[in-house]
Amino acid sequence: MSFKEKSPLVVALYLPQYYETEYNNKWWEKGYTEWVACKRAKPLYPGHNQPRVPLNNNYYDLSVKENIRWQMNLAKEYGIDGFAIYQYYSCGSKLLDVPVEMIRDDPSLDLPFYLYWANESWRKTWFGQDNTVVWEQKYGTEKDWRIQFDYCLEYFKDKRYIKIDGKPVYAIYNAWAIPEQEKFLSLWDEWAKEAGLPGIYFVKTIGRHDADTKGNFSATVTREPNYTFAHDEKLLEKVKRVTSSRVIDFVNRKFLLPRGKGIVMTKASYDALWDRILKRENQDSSTFLGCFCDWDNSPRKSYNSIIMQGASAQKFNAYFKRLLRKAQNIGSPMIVINAWNEWAEGAYLEPDEKNGYAFLEAIKEAKESRGIEK
Repeated sequence: MSFKEKSPLVVALYLPQYYETEYNNKWWEKGYTEWVACKRAKPLYPGHNQPRVPLNNNYYDLSVKENIRWQMNLAKEYGIDGFAIYQYYSCGSKLLDVPVEMIRDDPSLDLPFYLYWANESWRKTWFGQDNTVVWEQKYGTEKDWRIQFDYCLEYFKDKRYIKIDGKPVYAIYNAWAIPEQEKFLSLWDEWAKEAGLPGIYFVKTIGRHDADTKGNFSATVTREPNYTFAHDEKLLEKVKRVTSSRVIDFVNRKFLLPRGKGIVMTKASYDALWDRILKRENQDSSTFLGCFCDWDNSPRKSYNSIIMQGASAQKFNAYFKRLLRKAQNIGSPMIVINAWNEWAEGAYLEPDEKNGYAFLEAIKEAKESRGIEK
């Protein structure tokens, strides 16, 4: 699938952590998937929207192909143009690869997609555990780079794979972490041309370790609301937040948590975050515009979490319309929504028991009201 001028693609981040694996059984517990954290979530204060429950208790298993088909059909129906599927790859070692490989091998699963390399080590930091590395992100030598490229090439050549100017899109989460980054990108681009492609459309995720420039990448993207929350604070806001967080952490650890109580680390304004996303400047046709539908990572972090206040499908619809206009005005190729199914972070478009299909309907209505084809 290729980008058409003035019609930005609407893509949702896609998490494949919804099926049982031997390594999750070993690292966490028998039968662990993302749903385990979701089902254990508890409201931390009056009115807190937890636990989040999928509509009709649809706790799906992504090792079952028909569940992926259901997701894709639902996405197409409501105006999602594709999935950006997280890829976990380290020198030949792969995690959570079953869903994307099923997609690769079955052309009837026909929603467009691209790979988003989540290149970071896995640690036991969830649920108050230690910082032990259970799976290390490695990069290896040029030989390892070539093996990784050849694995990805199977996807790049697929007609469903999202391309810009004929180049397959390949997003990287932690670009700063890649040793000899410039050489890595250059070789992949060279190998792509040797394979009959015009090159690779590399997308750099702007994070706390990166400069806000694309460098040797084709485009940049922000993963929201994380980027805006961490980077768009004014100095006094940051000082207030950091000071407050330290006090809350001390009070929680010393007095409240031992009694089964606590104070939420951060309650953030949905409206304020979106306002900053929409007002951000210095964005152009090499910028993928990042956004989010909601956020609440308390199923993973408990009281040490960030919880959005004031989120609603109606607000999301209004803000998303403005973002679509902005994308068209600057010639952005793509809007990237966090997320299709990050249930344990409260960032999901899939229908739930509280809102039904409201967030999906918000996207469909926004696109149709702007005259943008699905």
